[in-house]
Amino acid sequence: MSLPNYLAHGTMGEERLMRLMPYCKLDNDIFSLRLDPYEFEVYAYLVSCAGKKGECWPSTNTIARTLGMSQSTVISKMESLVRRQLIDKRATTRHSKTGKASTGNNHYHIRSVTEAIMAHERFGGCHGGLGGTLIDEGDIEEITEV
Repeated sequence: MSLPNYLAHGTMGEERLMRLMPYCKLDNDIFSLRLDPYEFEVYAYLVSCAGKKGECWPSTNTIARTLGMSQSTVISKMESLVRRQLIDKRATTRHSKTGKASTGNNHYHIRSVTEAIMAHERFGGCHGGLGGTLIDEGDIEEITEV
């Protein structure tokens, strides 16, 4: 049965249908945050992985391999996205059949871009944890009269 037939007959769960869609939606306000290209790519990847609840668990190795960047770049860009309050990151633990605990993939929750912008405005871009400003200081050129 083709995808349009699934849609017409309602025989496919919404979550599974979302995984089959070849695109994801990003909030247009994401552009006002002036993410660098790597931050944007990691953010977009997480959004594409997240389900209806905005949650996903990809490994940093999977993200790095999929996006063609180093694992250290992925980790640093994830930290930046957390500081900018675009994602929440929580470590997880998994248990083997014998009960031995080990580190699992991080749990990521995609936050509202609007909330990130409002938090930035509320704290003036310099509150602990937010990191940076909407426009990085390095992007501003000094203007001098000739």
